[in-house]
This record gives sequence, structure tokens and C-alpha cells, in this order.
Amino acid sequence: MAHFILPGNAVHLNFQQRLPNTNLRTWVQCLWSMGGQSTLAHPIVEKLYPDAGASLTIHLGSSRPIVTLCFNRHMLLETFDTSTPRMGIRFKPTSMYSLLGLAPEQCIDAHLCLGDDINPSWMDSLMPVVERLYQLDAPKGLALLETWLLGLLKSRLTSKSPVPGIIQAINQLQLPPEQLAANVGLTRRTLERRLKREVGVSPGALVTYARLNRARRCLLEADRPLSEIALHCGYYDQPHFTHAFQSFTNETPASYRQRKLSQIYKA
Repeated sequence: MAHFILPGNAVHLNFQQRLPNTNLRTWVQCLWSMGGQSTLAHPIVEKLYPDAGASLTIHLGSSRPIVTLCFNRHMLLETFDTSTPRMGIRFKPTSMYSLLGLAPEQCIDAHLCLGDDINPSWMDSLMPVVERLYQLDAPKGLALLETWLLGLLKSRLTSKSPVPGIIQAINQLQLPPEQLAANVGLTRRTLERRLKREVGVSPGALVTYARLNRARRCLLEADRPLSEIALHCGYYDQPHFTHAFQSFTNETPASYRQRKLSQIYKA
């Protein structure tokens, strides 16, 4: 769960999460639920930051369930209706292509309503699971979703791609894309094409996501100097870090830190 940072109002949203089964951890960051017993009277808006992963969300409304898939390359503002229970799966990069069988280009920067906008083959196995979620509490519902994922894993994965290992190395800020490509016997251009097909973004974008999502975690340490965070996240100096962070989040590092820490203290 390298990039999964809880929403600022998680405690008010009745937010719960479940770490995936060991066999799923290459593909899944976490399973989560929220809503239904919120302490907030009105919908709230949260910023969602990209990391080349995708989110499958099940909206358990009173009339019928709605299943959506979101894959964003840019920051999004998401409105949470606190009265409607939701359960979901946060996927790691490459999962949409390798596990869900979808081309990232189909889903970029859009909330797709499954069954209407797009109808993947695994929807037939998912919908009976979704119907059962109405009868289960959050822990049992997330366990049921995990069981469905394990079945999907067995049925879909037929070959091993080097891309997840490359992404893991990028997320750990270990090597530049050129060296990563050489380590798995690919040219830089071949690596770019492979990532575009399986992840939907370039190596450079993955490096940017890794640096700035690491920075977001570091900024939750109230006493850590910004100059130290800049170097830790691979930036030449604090001004370069501030410019990149503000371009990514529409906030300076200092204002982001102040906002997130105030949410934590209020909770």
C-alpha cells in the first residue's frame, strides 16, 4: 500500500480497510468500505491523487447497486455522499490490464459505470457478489470481495510480466527508467511502449507519482524540514520540490501539510 493515504475525513466517513491476501498483493493495494453510519450531515469533497492505480467502487444505494471504475492521471475532486455505503478495491498499476483485462486507454480520466459504459467479462461473476454485500457487514463484505478477486486471479493471469517489478523499483526510487529497462533486457523505447499498454502512463509519469506520493507521506511528519523531504524524494533542492508538488496538487507543500495535519488533529 505504498501510496494509499487515508482521506482526511476518514474517521467521520466510517472508513475501514483490509489488507489483501498475500497472493493478491502484487495487484491490490487494499479493499475498503465507508459510509452508512457517518457522523457528518452533508457530503464532503476529498482530493484524490494519481499513482497509476485504479479504483473499483461499489455504491450500495437503496434502489440498485452501481459499480464504477476510475483511472485518473490527474488530481480529482471526489464528492462522498456519506449516507450511501460504499465498498471498493484499490488496484496497483498494471492490474487493470493484467487482472481486469482492460486497456488503460479505455478508462483514463473517467468514471465508468460498469454494465453501461463498459461491460467486461468478469461482471457476470461480480454482480452476484455485489448483491450479497447488502446482507453483510463491512468486514464480511470485504472478505467476500477478496474471495472474488482470488478467483479472478486464477482465471485471468496466464503469463508473468516484468512490469510490476519495474513499477515497484520506481516506487522505491531505486533506479532511473533507463537502468530499469536494461535490467530486464528492454530498450527505453520498448519499456515506454510496454508501460503505456499495461499501465497507461509513461515511465516519467510513474517517477513523478512515486516522488510526490512519497512526499505526501513525509509531510505528515510535522517537524520534518521541507528541504530534507525534497532530497529524500529525489529533488535537487526545495524550490524544485515546491514547484513540482504545487503543479501536482494545486497546493504548496506547506499548505498541504497544514491542511492534512489540521484534519488529523480535529479527528
